[in-house]
Amino acid sequence: MVTVGLKRALRVGAFLLPRHRNLRLPLAVLFGSLLATTACAVSETEQIRHVIDGDTVVRADGRHVRLIGINTPETGKDGAPDQPLARAARARLVELVHQQRVTLVFEQEREDHHGRLLARVQLADGSDAGERLLREGLAWTIAVPPNLEKLSTNLAVESEARAAGRGVWREPAYVPKPAHNLTRRDTGFQLIEGRIRRTGQGRHLMYFDLTPQVTLTVPRDHWKKYFKGKPAEWVGRQVIARGWLTESRDKLRLRVAHPAMLTWVP
Repeated sequence: MVTVGLKRALRVGAFLLPRHRNLRLPLAVLFGSLLATTACAVSETEQIRHVIDGDTVVRADGRHVRLIGINTPETGKDGAPDQPLARAARARLVELVHQQRVTLVFEQEREDHHGRLLARVQLADGSDAGERLLREGLAWTIAVPPNLEKLSTNLAVESEARAAGRGVWREPAYVPKPAHNLTRRDTGFQLIEGRIRRTGQGRHLMYFDLTPQVTLTVPRDHWKKYFKGKPAEWVGRQVIARGWLTESRDKLRLRVAHPAMLTWVP
């Protein structure tokens, strides 16, 4: 279903269109514009069949749904142990959504590169499951463009949990790791800290070196859209970055797609 009805969209669109007596837009252009502005409001009511972990569920038709805007500690795979609070995050999501009918709210990008659906999970009482986990300290906020509709709300809720020392914010395992201590065993979601030593640019990425082996990367198109200032202004600054650390050519890289994934340290 679409949460914003077409009639309402037409009324809203009348205010958004330029008012000029000589303006005549083809009907197809008008409808295309309105559909683009309301695409983020598409939602579906589904029953949740299974909860995989704190940020991934399976709906009744078997499709996996990755919650937008949060990341929770990982449950163990291939013999690896669970990360601290992984079971608590999953158990809490089970309490909230298992065998319940929920509303999946989609934003601009509906699938990730794994083929999972990307959605916010709205509960029967109107609250947001991801926001509930953030408030209880069982998740971190992540910003993955273009799905950023609740970013400011999520950051505010996370800030409250951090100030109260809840969950991941009191867990020693999640204290930001110094960049110079990182090894290939640290790949995966991390909070890392270091001083930016130098910057460089490639065809598709901006590079910010914390050490000769650890680099933050920012897609050039995201830099132009979301970031302010010049890359050189970052050099010498201390930063905590969150995201997925990967290994490439014997170096570790952490992709930063939005400024919300960075915390600057005075």
